[in-house]
Amino acid sequence: MKVAIYLRTSTTEQHPEKQKEECVLFAKSRGYEFTEQDIFYEQLSGFKQINRPCYEMVKEKARKGEIKAVVVWALDRWVRNRDTLLEDITLLRNYNVKLHSVKESWLEAINIEGSMGKTIQEFLLGVIGSLAEMESQRKSDRMKMAFKSHSGRTWGRPEILNSVKDKVIELHRKGKAYRKIQSEVFYTDKNNHRKNVSMGFVHKTIVNFKHENDSKLPVQEGVN
Repeated sequence: MKVAIYLRTSTTEQHPEKQKEECVLFAKSRGYEFTEQDIFYEQLSGFKQINRPCYEMVKEKARKGEIKAVVVWALDRWVRNRDTLLEDITLLRNYNVKLHSVKESWLEAINIEGSMGKTIQEFLLGVIGSLAEMESQRKSDRMKMAFKSHSGRTWGRPEILNSVKDKVIELHRKGKAYRKIQSEVFYTDKNNHRKNVSMGFVHKTIVNFKHENDSKLPVQEGVN
């Protein structure tokens, strides 16, 4: 039977290889047939209401009867919203398509035919979906609290921050535009990810530099 493998990482995650490896092994262990074209990957949020083309493509394949199962690494890789999760499970069941999760082994125990299996599945999926929503909200609240508690302070190590500012000023002195500077200056975050500085950082750094240097100039008396 044909299967589609759906992989998703968030915008802050960089490596879907682990998901892919475990999902491929899972599908092979159950005798499903698939090619590289049956593996779909997206890097975006699964919680916000945004366009997810690969997610929609997999559901369309189910609707057309081109697949008989969908394999995901974890249910929150498919969706994080409880109601959407239940809707998708019902939709896939109506198409006679099973949803498998590598990490949620309990799903296999209730992935059975009949009304009893459907009732138990919907109940447990509702619980798991609620927990996923709660965890997502907690992460959002923690980020807001962290930002608030650091308001007015400097993020990161001072020596790294100063070197980034120096690079911005260096490029500014060479006459490069703000947008060009922003695209050429990088920093390393706490997770060791390399990122571009923001336009706001570039603008603030240059404005502060000009202000500091202007204040050092001698005051000139007017000519009568």
